[in-house]
Amino acid sequence: MLFVNYIRKGLLFSKPPDVDDPQNFMATLLDRLKDSLALTLDHFCPHAGHLATKKEDSFPSYMVFADYNNSPGAQFIHAAADMTISDILSSIYIPQVLQSFFDHDRVINHDGHTLSLLSIQVTGLVDGIFIGCSTNHGMVDGTSF
Repeated sequence: MLFVNYIRKGLLFSKPPDVDDPQNFMATLLDRLKDSLALTLDHFCPHAGHLATKKEDSFPSYMVFADYNNSPGAQFIHAAADMTISDILSSIYIPQVLQSFFDHDRVINHDGHTLSLLSIQVTGLVDGIFIGCSTNHGMVDGTSF
């Protein structure tokens, strides 16, 4: 399981058409998402840790577990892209630029020893918002994520 890639899922939303102040809208949205993430991590605290490995000498084995001490915590990133929703949806293939909408691109689960186990990246588009979520597969099942 440690050499499998992080699970990455994304959500694409259009901006509401009646937004008077786009900067205030984005700032309010980001604040609400950060607050929601903080509340969620209270219930799913392993996502705020990092992986640690403990070697057992009495019975030769290694144990990998979520550790909360000196952890980088869950990541929350805000980015912007000069793209529209139609730029993303117009191709029959997934556009390569979408890889940059996820913080942990090409990361394997073992990297959770030094990287956050959960990373949320909110990318503001010209007419929409993309929320990319990357999480360590050792912490959650990809089919229920």
